[in-house]
Amino acid sequence: MRPVSLILALLFLLAGIAFGAFNSADVALNFYWCQLTLPLGVALLGACLIGALAAGLLLWLTVIWPQRRRLRALLRSAGDGQAATMTHAPVAMTNTPDAHE
Repeated sequence: MRPVSLILALLFLLAGIAFGAFNSADVALNFYWCQLTLPLGVALLGACLIGALAAGLLLWLTVIWPQRRRLRALLRSAGDGQAATMTHAPVAMTNTPDAHE
């Protein structure tokens, strides 16, 4: 699987380089306290990167972190006394008597 991910990474790198080369016109970004002049490709890729980082942070703060807290609390309340991960996967019960009702 490693060669596939390496090829994909190289393809995305080449696409980013081509994107930056085709969008080389300068653009002025005016923040309230400063002004930057960047190539359009760099500005767009930077905005996409900042958006992805903000979305990841928001996802972590609203979904992942609370679920980890709940899991630790459940493990503590089950008498486990540890916040460690499970050592084995749960086994599904397929032959229960009331499964066909």
